[in-house]
Amino acid sequence: MLIARIPIALLLIGGFALAQQTDPIQTGPPKVAKPAPPKLTFTDRMRAYLQRTGSTIDESKSTPDMVVSNYPDAKGGKVTIVLVNDRRRNLLGFYIYNFGSIKGAANKDEVYKYLLAANDSITIGSFFVDADDDIGYKYLVSSAQAMSQPAFEYAYFTMAAVARERKPEIKRLLGPGNDNKDERSPDVKKAAEKPPGTR
Repeated sequence: MLIARIPIALLLIGGFALAQQTDPIQTGPPKVAKPAPPKLTFTDRMRAYLQRTGSTIDESKSTPDMVVSNYPDAKGGKVTIVLVNDRRRNLLGFYIYNFGSIKGAANKDEVYKYLLAANDSITIGSFFVDADDDIGYKYLVSSAQAMSQPAFEYAYFTMAAVARERKPEIKRLLGPGNDNKDERSPDVKKAAEKPPGTR
């Protein structure tokens, strides 16, 4: 009786071991790890953001760390918004110039007072006067983490709206002689080389 049980036990153990082995036909070929997608450049990321805004990129003025974009105005004009990759400080900067210069303005104090009051009332960014006495508007955000599309659009559209709303009054305060200042700077203030400081 014992002799009869041993072969049965061996058959059961062998069948159990075979049942645990996987059939190579069922598993398919071994999986190969997919290579990581190539890391997007700053320009690629900005281009992806801007595609959804209806803006165009001025390739002739853009550089690897600066994208010059033009957002169409409802009145047929455009707002030029410069996007700067500040690698040193790990910041993404949105810059708008085209407001004019306080150089030669008779009422500089009134212009400064208006810019300070505007900074208190706008939701993002701030107006500033750079070392060349040109008025600009900027917003800086950390680039340590990727910005979401809605966050980018909020910043971009808000800045365009503020520039459209504030520009006429700034031009009026500066007086005559600042009307053609809009697109004179071919390198858009070289914002990538020296992100404009404030005074």
